[in-house]
Amino acid sequence: MTPPESNPVAPQFIVRNYDTSQVPVYVDTSTPFFFVLLEGEITVAYDSFPALTVHPGECLMVMRHSCYRMTVVKPSVGIRVLHTDYLVQNFYRRFGNLTDLLPKGFDYEFKALPAIPAILRFLESVRMAISDGRSSGRLNNLWSEVLTEMTASYYTPLQVARFLFPLIAGDYDFRHMVIENSLSVKDLPELAALCHMSLSTFKRRFKRTFHSSAHSWIAARKAHFIYSEIVGSRKTFVEIAEQFNISSSAYLTAFCKQHFGMTPQEIRRHGHQSPVVVDATPIHNAVAP
Repeated sequence: MTPPESNPVAPQFIVRNYDTSQVPVYVDTSTPFFFVLLEGEITVAYDSFPALTVHPGECLMVMRHSCYRMTVVKPSVGIRVLHTDYLVQNFYRRFGNLTDLLPKGFDYEFKALPAIPAILRFLESVRMAISDGRSSGRLNNLWSEVLTEMTASYYTPLQVARFLFPLIAGDYDFRHMVIENSLSVKDLPELAALCHMSLSTFKRRFKRTFHSSAHSWIAARKAHFIYSEIVGSRKTFVEIAEQFNISSSAYLTAFCKQHFGMTPQEIRRHGHQSPVVVDATPIHNAVAP
């Protein structure tokens, strides 16, 4: 993959404060982001990867429209950097074609990248400026340039390539096509056709890209967003079933009981009893699929 040629949206630095949560919360991933934990402790389950414990000074990369579930073990503070295309483009300018740096047969693992102390001190100053109400478009642009330069100074190109792999891999276009369409298609053959592949080729490609079977990954992904719709919207269950190509509200009930051990009515009642605020929008406590 080559870096975006269009003018990507400039990054935005946002401070997030999280209270302890007893169960996972679903996090909005409508925009890709980098996340650096400054204080506390969280665990993160990301797509089909095993849950990862994150400590202060560690950085994560999260893809757009991915299934990202977070449990806050200790009260935590972190910084999100939204709109990653801008930074990825800068890294390409500094390092060249990052995919050429990866060893043949490289297998991506979702893991945190330890932040260098100097970068953490820089991000602490960003946090203070935001807390003081001094954030602006110009400052966000300057911060992104500084972050790019510090990353290029303190990390090797291979470390950057490993961390950014889901954004730069040759399978990026395939992954993007799957993510954008997996909730709207009625079955795997339709999704395979959208990707211009036979079903058998699609399943092999999917397994290599997502490290999971297509059926189980898409079911977990659909469960993620169905739960969010049930507790975060006022849509009827019939409307939610139609939105996700589920044939009836009765099948929606069976789906929810299989994945969450509760009916849609019980999920909505449970979610409304203990809301949690994430990303300035109410995202309610959720049971991990």
